[in-house]
Amino acid sequence: MKNIEKKIDGLIIGSLFPLSLGLLAVTIWFFLDKSESRPVIYVAIGLVLGALIDLKFLKGWIDRRYHWPLWVVAAIYIVYHVFVYGFFMGLPVFNVFLGLLAGYYFGHRICFNQVPPEKHSKLVNQVSLFTGLIMTLVCISSGFLALMDYEAAGMIKEVFGLDFEVTSAMMWGIVLIGGMLLILTTVLLTRITMNQVVKNHSSK
Repeated sequence: MKNIEKKIDGLIIGSLFPLSLGLLAVTIWFFLDKSESRPVIYVAIGLVLGALIDLKFLKGWIDRRYHWPLWVVAAIYIVYHVFVYGFFMGLPVFNVFLGLLAGYYFGHRICFNQVPPEKHSKLVNQVSLFTGLIMTLVCISSGFLALMDYEAAGMIKEVFGLDFEVTSAMMWGIVLIGGMLLILTTVLLTRITMNQVVKNHSSK
């Protein structure tokens, strides 16, 4: 089981620099080059640089992953939110699943550092509050874009095959109710995953 945990953590940590530098390379291409024949070259350079960084540091990062400062963990979590948000073009639904990753990591961190049981509940609340807060910011950003985009209502109508016009009031309802559901789901996923990981370790 520990080997599986290490492989999962290695995949999450090891993907960070290749993805970040690949994205940075594309940004550089977009602002400084824009030649249609070269974006793949820029991406490849970013991915290779990220892979080289992993080759040098990844093993040490994995070994120390449960001793990282909390600000480092929070920064990685936020960066992954940016990746998912950008990949799905501002649709925040899939950002919810990052709550699972947060719960998984902090559940194992609690067990690895042998945190006393009386502190578990407080930590679960703190981590859940943090993931809920980040998801709130994601939903606000996505909702703002949806409300400002006059084509969003038509897109919703087309995607769901509706035979009526999606009004401004409906859009507000979708943004507010949908956003609250996504935030609540993120919080619950974080809490359930953390508690389950701790429970599984305690039963061994």
